[in-house]
Amino acid sequence: MALIVTYNRKKLLNECLSSLLEQSAPLKKIVIIDNNSLDGTNELFESGKFSNFETVIYKRLAANIGGAGGFHEGLKFINENFDCEWVWIMDDDTIPAKNALAELLNGSNILKNEKVSYIASSIFGPQNEPMNVPTISLNKAPNGYSFWYQYLKEGMISIRQATFVSLLISKRAIDAVGYPLKSYFIWGDDTEYTLRLVENYGPAFFNGKSIVLHKRKNCKALSIRKEENENRVKMYKYFYRNKLNNYSLYYPKSAFLWEYLKCLVLGFYLLFDFKTSFRIKKSCAVQKAWWSFNWLKFTHKRLQ
Repeated sequence: MALIVTYNRKKLLNECLSSLLEQSAPLKKIVIIDNNSLDGTNELFESGKFSNFETVIYKRLAANIGGAGGFHEGLKFINENFDCEWVWIMDDDTIPAKNALAELLNGSNILKNEKVSYIASSIFGPQNEPMNVPTISLNKAPNGYSFWYQYLKEGMISIRQATFVSLLISKRAIDAVGYPLKSYFIWGDDTEYTLRLVENYGPAFFNGKSIVLHKRKNCKALSIRKEENENRVKMYKYFYRNKLNNYSLYYPKSAFLWEYLKCLVLGFYLLFDFKTSFRIKKSCAVQKAWWSFNWLKFTHKRLQ
């Protein structure tokens, strides 16, 4: 099964869904969770191009609850209504190559002796630039050396964390750890969930043979200092809040304290960085992250 979360990107969703329907390894069902789009996305399914596809299941939410909420609701819906071994999840601007799923499934067969939590695809941007690069696992072999290259000859390496841009997740892993955190809303929810899967279920892998195009408008890594879209500045509150929460949950205390200190310094630095656009709004976004992180920790002692 596949799961797509979408919001106000009708054209990209059409392209993404078309690429899924053309996969060399056919999908039994494709679930689309629409975060209450206002651009006519519903028309694709009510009387449009995909209205007669039995493979496609369209669910429109009553409000925009962010990517985190969309993936939470989508995985919960699939888990409660369908019996499957794997769930392939992605954003609406993800365009998989025709054999992307087949390569992921081939990887799962190679890893059949492992208790795999998920397998991530190899992501590239429109200009073939690297995107959504996963974090390599530092787990050690019995002799003390890191052994992330155990399956390298099959085109796979062991990873610790990935994004929701083309991720094949084990249904058993979902049963074991639950769903992404709605409270994250956007940014960092995939980091938390993939770290949780590895920590509480089993190892994860990156498959270099499963190729996916990510048509994100801005292909650069997120940076509040370089952000030029004023409407996106306020969203960085979630970026830093969620990052702090992830460090507090999955990293050593010293690493978390260092990240917290950097966040504190950044908030004040931005306020007095006169070369940075929207400096006051950027400083406020980071400062709000401190306060909302403390509230998040108060309401979720150990988020599951």
